[in-house]
Formats: sequence, C-alpha cells, structure tokens
Amino acid sequence: AVAAAPASTAAPAGSSSSLCQGRQQPRHGLKPCGLSRAPGRCAAVASCSALCIAAGHRRRHARRGVQQQRRVSLARRGRAELLADLLAQEVPQLAEVVEVRESMHGEGLGLFSKKKFEDGETICEFSKLTRAVMEPREAIAAQLESGDFGALAFEVLKQYRKDEPSPWKDWIESGTKACDTHPLKLLLTNPDIAKRLWSSTTCGGRMAGMALQVNADLDALKGSATLEEWVDFLALVMSRSVVRDRTDRPLLVLGLDLLQASDLPTVEIECVYEQADAGPFGLGGTGPELFAAVRLKAFDTIEVGEELSMRYLPSPHAGGYLEQYGFVPDWLRGELADAAVELAFSPIDPEDYFADVKESVAEDLGMSTRPMRFMFSSNQGITSPQQLREWDLKSDLDKMVHILRFRTCGGTDSFLLDAVYYDKFWQHCNFRISKDNEKLTYGLVVEEIDRWLARFDALEDAGPDPDDELSQLAAEIRRRERDLLQQVRLVMAQEIELVILDNTLKYWVDRQMDVVFPERTPQAIRGY
Repeated sequence: AVAAAPASTAAPAGSSSSLCQGRQQPRHGLKPCGLSRAPGRCAAVASCSALCIAAGHRRRHARRGVQQQRRVSLARRGRAELLADLLAQEVPQLAEVVEVRESMHGEGLGLFSKKKFEDGETICEFSKLTRAVMEPREAIAAQLESGDFGALAFEVLKQYRKDEPSPWKDWIESGTKACDTHPLKLLLTNPDIAKRLWSSTTCGGRMAGMALQVNADLDALKGSATLEEWVDFLALVMSRSVVRDRTDRPLLVLGLDLLQASDLPTVEIECVYEQADAGPFGLGGTGPELFAAVRLKAFDTIEVGEELSMRYLPSPHAGGYLEQYGFVPDWLRGELADAAVELAFSPIDPEDYFADVKESVAEDLGMSTRPMRFMFSSNQGITSPQQLREWDLKSDLDKMVHILRFRTCGGTDSFLLDAVYYDKFWQHCNFRISKDNEKLTYGLVVEEIDRWLARFDALEDAGPDPDDELSQLAAEIRRRERDLLQQVRLVMAQEIELVILDNTLKYWVDRQMDVVFPERTPQAIRGY
C-alpha cells in the first residue's frame, strides 16, 4: 500500500477563508479545588479563585494561540525553503525571477517577482521535455473512470512510491496537499455536507459522478491503493492543476500551483504548440501542431516584490472553484459578487433514431459527443440568442442553442440528414430550422433548469446548518445560481412564446424559398 501523503500546515494556493483550516478547539475541564467551605467566605473565595483561574486560562490560551501561529509560520517558512530549492533544481529560469514566501492574497505560499516585467512579457517557459511538466497519459486515462485527472493522480502516486529521487516526490514530501474541504475528501470525512454541496451548484452532477468514478478506479487499480490514498492523490492533482491545453486536458506544472487565485490577475498562462516537423526554431513545418511548452506571461506590469496571481477559471463560478479546488475565493462571496451558472448537454441523444448519422457528422467536424458545458455569468448578461455563422463569435447561449438544434433535429425535419443536405447540416443549425425544432430546443433548456430549481427548493426547505460554515456556503452558492437559472429560463420561455406567436420568423424552408425566388419577399424584411 502507498503511504499517505504527509500532512501540511499550508493550505492550497488561492484559499483565503477558514474553510481550509482546522479550528483550534479550546480545552476545558480545569476544576477549582481547595476552596474554603466556611459559609462566610466561600462565595468570595470561590469568586476570586474562579476569576484567577479564568484569567490564567485565557493567558494560557493566548500563549497557545501565539505558539500555534508561530509553528504554522515556521512550517510555512520551512516549506517555502524546500520548494525554493526544488524550483532552483528543476526550473532554474523560474527560480531566478521569483521567490517563494507566505502569500499576501490568501492562505499558504505564493510566488513574488524579483524583477519588473512589462505587460505581455514572458516570465518563464516550461518545456514539456522537462520533469517539471506532467501530462496525463492517454492510455492510463482510458482505463480510469476519472479520466485525465485519474491519469495524473496515478503518475504522481507512482512517482511518490519510487525509491530514487523524483521532483514530484519532493513536491509531495514538502507538504503539498489538497484542501480538507475538497469535495472528494469530504466524501470520506463528511458525506452529508458533500451531498449538500452536490445539490447546491449546477456542476454538482460531476461532483457526485466523481464518487462513482473513485470506486470504479479502485477496481481498475486492483488493490494497489486504498480508498483514502486514491482520494487524497486525486484531490491533490485536481486542486493543483491550473493549466489546460487546447483539448482541455489538465496539466501539472511544478511551481505554477503556487500562483494565487485573484480577480485582478497579474499573470496568465498559455500553452505553446509547434508543428511536428518544424525546424529548430519552430518554423517551416507542415505537420500537425503538437503541445510543446507552457508559457507564463505578465498580464499587467509587475513590480519588484509584487505577488504573482491568476484566474484559475475563466468564469466567476463559485461552484466550479469548489468542485476542483475545494474553496471559494473571497471575491465570489457576498451579495454584490459576480456569479455564474453552468448547464451541460450532450450534442447527441443516444436514443435518437438518427444518432448514428449525427455521430458521423460530429466525427467529420472533429467534435466530441461528450456533454458540452455552457456558462452564463452575471457580469456578461443574458440576452436572446443570436443567429451567427461563426462559432467563435457566438456566446455560450448561442452555442447551446446551436448544439440543441443539432440534437433535436428529426421527425419532419429529418430530410436535412439525408445525403443531399448532409454536408451542410451543421451550418443549417446556425439558424432556425422549424417551429417544432425551436420549441424542442428551448423546451430542453427549460426542463433542465426546472430540475435544478427543484433540487435547490428541496434544500431550501431544510435550511442550512447555522453552525456549519460549509453548509452556509452551499446555501449562498445555491441562492445566487438560482437567480441566474431563472434569468436563463425566462429568456428560453420568451423564445418559445415568440416562436408560437410570431408568424414573420423565417425557418429553413422560408430561406430556401428566398434563394429560389429572391423577389417573393420585400428586401426590407428579407433575412434570417
């Protein structure tokens, strides 16, 4: 069996609340003794003794608190030195320009610049050929239900087991670990709270799915790790991965896990790609582009001594932060904070009679048939869907409608899947296909939102535990996601009503007729 990763006093980068720290419980049980039983002075002596004991108790607690803080500070300082040495050995170009010390943004350690960087300037580049970059192996990911994160956890576990030196072994032994409030770890320590969190955010389905994936992974690992060990390592790689490549694969990069999360980031991370047969400077190739390196760049002017920070997620989704990193940043908490909500739909219904044809279209497009995520945030607003041709110009709402038109097309519209129109079927989904297709498209979204609202209502009836901080956090996330879901539902309901009542809307047949008979409709109202 693999030994459990050593404990650490340092919380993950970006965490900034007491959710990632164990509370110090005061010790009780001091009993006054030797009190006089003489009636005249018993009360006075008892009162005086109690006051003296209480004062001494407070002083001892104060000393313990100071000592505890000192121990935490020393542990972090020791861990900072260990990680600084590790970076100097494995990523010297990063160690030359940053130092590791206690973060000013949140709990734990952070990276601080040793020199000034201008906006857009490269701070460090991590080649995939070095030991500092870990990619999930496709062969391992295919065998584990947890996929890419499982493949990373497997590799880190293997490195930790090795007798010979390994940077990732040193990384773990320095005290690196996941936050105790990570949903995977809560499965073992507080399953009731874990379930409450699943039902309080629209990414909760994936959280719940991870519980099933863990059990399936253990079967695939054939006893090479215990449940506790696998959960620890899986939560570790999830909470320490802040980089994703073009295909959305998570990567582990030594040192970058120390970047703190911030709503005012000073750095950004990008993946570098080179053509397979390119020359020594990455030029002249004609083959496919392959992942080559991770580049850390200044997002703004960085002064000497300034802490490096980044956005872990592109949207202000508190549930997403909790799902992967085990904490919610301070700027996503409170009544005035930005919020986001996620809806996920598969582009193909497996029970669809035309599923095979649609899978063929998706394969030709290079599109995955796995569920696709669509994010809606309060800082971007939620408006009616637009009919645009270019995928990259579409909002997430436009993309969702496009995918659902593709999914629901059938019945009297199934002729669009015939060989005559096959090549243009995806393009046709940019625009309204028919009244029935539009009602099915928007109706699916309304049904999904209603399911989430019902789950939220069930928890609201029970109410949060006033003594549990995680329960309070779940209620806060739930209330704000509910507001956004209702806004999206309102837009979808309005679109359904528009389709039913507005006879001037044009569908596929109308557009084709306009092409064949361009003069049949006045130019002023011709369009899509």
